[in-house]
Amino acid sequence: MSESTMGIQDLTAYAESRGGRLLSLDFEGMRTGHRWACAVGHEFEASPWILIHGGYWCSECFPSAEGGGGWDWDKQSEIDPLVARFYRK
Repeated sequence: MSESTMGIQDLTAYAESRGGRLLSLDFEGMRTGHRWACAVGHEFEASPWILIHGGYWCSECFPSAEGGGGWDWDKQSEIDPLVARFYRK
């Protein structure tokens, strides 16, 4: 699907595929910040482009390389269907 054909339904489906929710009510473009919630309820703002093309998601659940912290892949695979598809305990 091209960027020009993306819409609010696509973003909603993407959020659900990660176990989360899209909180924004309107589609403002792929490179504009939208509000999201992850599976455990952390709310964050990010552009759809960085989430879909960059693979990012909730910064509280997935620590950044700069911030350090642990990666609890066991927990993430239980709450994030996308991670569960690729992670094997």
